[in-house]
Amino acid sequence: MPLPDGSASINFASSGHSGLSQRHFIGNTSAMGFHHVAIAIHDTKANYQFYTEVMGFELVKTVTAPTPEGGYSKHFFYSTGQTSSGEQGMIAFWEIHVESLEGFETNLNKGAGLPWWANHLAFDAPTVADFERHRERWRAHGQTVLEVDHDFCRSIYIRDPEGNTVEFCLTTRDFTPEEKAHALELLLDPNPPMEKTFGAKIWQPEGDPILLPSG
Repeated sequence: MPLPDGSASINFASSGHSGLSQRHFIGNTSAMGFHHVAIAIHDTKANYQFYTEVMGFELVKTVTAPTPEGGYSKHFFYSTGQTSSGEQGMIAFWEIHVESLEGFETNLNKGAGLPWWANHLAFDAPTVADFERHRERWRAHGQTVLEVDHDFCRSIYIRDPEGNTVEFCLTTRDFTPEEKAHALELLLDPNPPMEKTFGAKIWQPEGDPILLPSG
């Protein structure tokens, strides 16, 4: 039910979800972004070429240091540009030289036994022009691009040299109070209703997109 300040609350005890607080406030939170996410890689050269040329990011800092396991590491920081909220985005990668760690899996989904779409890195595309510019740059570099309309946002996807899925995402509208309340209701629902799937298309490096059926 609505609270006096206009936010929402849900009585989890009455819905059988006694493990959570009975009152959960929606909204009134301070904005917070990631400083960076760090991922281990194997092919530093291919990674650099991909994230600078294909993604359009800039390598801004490399930190070298010994590791507790006896080897050493390089830690690469790439600027992803400024987000729609004015924050400076970054992503980082590890090149790890430790004999006991050789052969580790760098594909996040493969290592977890998950499909390609589960774990992924989504970067902000603040405007339609930015979104389309990223998509066309990907295509110009020979990438086949999946584009999906999620209703509240539009996304494009490809994979990096380690096999990890990367995304540029354009937010197309604000969330409604009803959506926020419904999100909390679905949080622990063992039998949630299925939502409509929205349109998707495949962009080859050249030519018109291939439309995929929606349901």
